[in-house]
Amino acid sequence: EDTQAVLARYPDLRAGDLPLDFLQHKEPKLLADSLEPVDWPADPSMEWCPPGHGDLYTALLTSGVLDRLIDEGYRYATVSNSDNLGAAPDPQMMAWFAQSG
Repeated sequence: EDTQAVLARYPDLRAGDLPLDFLQHKEPKLLADSLEPVDWPADPSMEWCPPGHGDLYTALLTSGVLDRLIDEGYRYATVSNSDNLGAAPDPQMMAWFAQSG
């Protein structure tokens, strides 16, 4: 919800009816000493955490976003995570990637 609220401030980001975000999966948090799942009765949502960068591909597929992107004619995507939001694609590198097959 927080992400959607911020994205709503930038209407030019929209690309047709493609979603501006999607949720990755989650996995249970584990206790470091026993590797048993964390139990947090006061807020069960705190028992879960994101699985990490590698889940991006599975989440794109299972969310249906990958199929929608392909149906819209997209062949390439640049991904930026919260630890590299200042990163920008290099047009020369992208052109080489596209031309190299």
